[in-house]
Amino acid sequence: MGLICVFLFGAQWLMGFLSFWHRGEARTIRVRILPWHVFLGLYTYGLAVVTAETGLLEKLTFLQTKGNVLKHSTESMVVNCLGIGLALLCGIVILAAVSPKHQTSLAAKIIHSK
Repeated sequence: MGLICVFLFGAQWLMGFLSFWHRGEARTIRVRILPWHVFLGLYTYGLAVVTAETGLLEKLTFLQTKGNVLKHSTESMVVNCLGIGLALLCGIVILAAVSPKHQTSLAAKIIHSK
């Protein structure tokens, strides 16, 4: 999952860099690509959060299996709170990104980009 996340991030960064570096593209093409850019960005962000959550769970499971950490120890509570906090932060970021308050119509974007 981590490698897929890094690959998606690199591919999106490269395509965005090349798209906005090349001035020959029409603004309408950029406006049409924007929803896909937002979708892939949020997908990559969500995948990164899922990868981090999986890593936290894996580390805690291995420590508990070896008997180094008890199920209800302070370290277990810290890892669980970190996981819950990370999941809540991910939800807030995605909600803020897709909130209709910050979205404008396609026609307004084309008019303002000329």
